[in-house]
Amino acid sequence: MGKGMHLCSFSCTAANLKKSLRNENGVLYALKHYPLISTFDMSEKPWLRNIIEALEKKGFIKKEKEPYPWHRWSLTAEGEKLV
Repeated sequence: MGKGMHLCSFSCTAANLKKSLRNENGVLYALKHYPLISTFDMSEKPWLRNIIEALEKKGFIKKEKEPYPWHRWSLTAEGEKLV
């Protein structure tokens, strides 16, 4: 067997949204289908961090346990109603 290399960009669906979808609904939809966001995306994309904080305050998402470097959120019943 040959030697291989595994690369991970640590990027996620929510962090790669087009500018027109960088809103609460866009992030909710992205989290429904892929609930992980990397620590790197959270620190490098203030728009994403701000939307996540707003969604948490409104009770649409809740933080789940996930090992570094990932963060995981699940949609609450109220968040599910919006998607």
